[in-house]
Amino acid sequence: MLYPIISNVSQQQLMRCAEVLDEAILIGCTQGLYEGSDEFQTKLTGYISKALENSTQTPLPIIKTLKRQQLKCDIAVLDCPSIQDFRTKCFKTDRPALLLNTITHWPALQKWRDLNYIHQLAGNRTVPIEIGSNYTTDEWSQQLVKIRDFLHRQFTNTDNEIEYLAQHELFDQIPALKADIRIPDYCILRTSDSESPAHVSIKAWLGPKNTISPLHYDPEHNLLCQVFGRKHIILASPADTPNLYAHESEMLCNTSQLDAAQLDFEKFPLSAKAIFYNVTLQDGDCLYIPPKWWHYVRAESESFSVSFWWS
Repeated sequence: MLYPIISNVSQQQLMRCAEVLDEAILIGCTQGLYEGSDEFQTKLTGYISKALENSTQTPLPIIKTLKRQQLKCDIAVLDCPSIQDFRTKCFKTDRPALLLNTITHWPALQKWRDLNYIHQLAGNRTVPIEIGSNYTTDEWSQQLVKIRDFLHRQFTNTDNEIEYLAQHELFDQIPALKADIRIPDYCILRTSDSESPAHVSIKAWLGPKNTISPLHYDPEHNLLCQVFGRKHIILASPADTPNLYAHESEMLCNTSQLDAAQLDFEKFPLSAKAIFYNVTLQDGDCLYIPPKWWHYVRAESESFSVSFWWS
């Protein structure tokens, strides 16, 4: 990759270098392949971004801080719990909880509001984008898109079809962004007696208002951290799985047929037996979701979330 940069610094060639880098990461799983790979990626991306910088492009917005609201919460609310308190009240009991003031030290809480900052670090990088309101609809699809195009379409023009950077390991692809967050200490807790450290998978969720993740469950512990924006989450216990009408197909067996925001008791009568818990995630909040707890997520504003999954 270095040869084409040295031999030909045309914009077309530089863009192709960025594409090759992303193809290698997205398809080849090159993360951690060699010592210093993160540093190399960061420097190479910085070089390409600076060379391709377009001062004539319309600036992106700075996302406003939403005024914090006092909202009803159906689950436990813990203010920056110690690891022991989290273990006792949440982890060991498999109970969800809203965690306050646990990520206030993240630089991302301020830096990422300025979408020009993300554009500068990663605008020329290619990522998988979900197109459509949610992945269970016939209209839903995925495309590989430049981050700069995604940001301009979704945050400067509200007339476009909803696109969502969802469940993507963005921070392996762009290590410079990972420097703005920290893995929460709660992720060191293990459900087994293994002495080896737990692998923590970090996912990015960036999109406009009204992105939806339909009611589904994940097999791992999940800490969903809200960098900016507001999300409404509806939870249901694994005990209610028989009442939640999971799809029969293997691909969607962890996803419910219900629209959790508008339950249809005539079509799905058993859903009337289920107990649902509502919570709103605001700037700087974290939601702990235990394994196999069902959750529906809807963005009530422009939103950037980071989730940490671990076994």
